[in-house]
Amino acid sequence: VDLPDNSGEDSYNILPILKGNISKKPIREATVHHSSRGKFAIRQGNWVFIDEPNGADNKEPDHVLKALGVRNDKESSELYNLTKDPNQTKNLVSRNPEKAKSLKALLDQYKSRSSSLLERK
Repeated sequence: VDLPDNSGEDSYNILPILKGNISKKPIREATVHHSSRGKFAIRQGNWVFIDEPNGADNKEPDHVLKALGVRNDKESSELYNLTKDPNQTKNLVSRNPEKAKSLKALLDQYKSRSSSLLERK
């Protein structure tokens, strides 16, 4: 299908990867996650920054959160190293404030310039 030049400007063609052509570098610098309830997160490499005090949009029952080791801290956002903590149980935002700050800035940059996000408002 022929599309206008400005169509899907924040999208990436992943067809080569789906066909088995593995890239040596990421196809994008970071990935923005947007929940159905309007919360945002950004993943870059092994790191994920959640721009909310709690990223649990699914409202998992307390016993499920406890079984996963999730604790409610009093931070205004969340930062996790997914290689070391894939279940996102240890919020590192206060231990890695510079990483949190840089990911927050990148997320804000994406949000401010993204035409697809602007259209949803």
